[in-house]
Amino acid sequence: MSLPMTWIDKIFEKLTLTYGREFVSRWDNCGIPIADVKADWAHELDGFENHAYCIKHALSNLNPDKAPTVLQFKAICQKAPPPIFKSLPQPKPDPNKVKAEIAKLKSKFTTTKAHDHDQRQD
Repeated sequence: MSLPMTWIDKIFEKLTLTYGREFVSRWDNCGIPIADVKADWAHELDGFENHAYCIKHALSNLNPDKAPTVLQFKAICQKAPPPIFKSLPQPKPDPNKVKAEIAKLKSKFTTTKAHDHDQRQD
């Protein structure tokens, strides 16, 4: 599975806006159709659809002097730091449930002790 073409189109749009003719004309002289170039980018960036933060990182950390190749862009994506997730606050215990559970444990402990004591007397 490849990166969706709509994502590739957005990436190409951003890179074209950033680098202009330098980025777009890269393939003009080669005679390679832009559709084939985009298909290659989609293939090379396979897997990043589940890690959109990596693409966002790459687009935010472009080399200001030179448009990236697909492999350079992929390398920037791979250097993205993992997202930081905040922990949810620990739930507060329901005092009534706590009392009920402690009562259950006490009754089991008391019953077990009495049962053990009865068996030892035999």
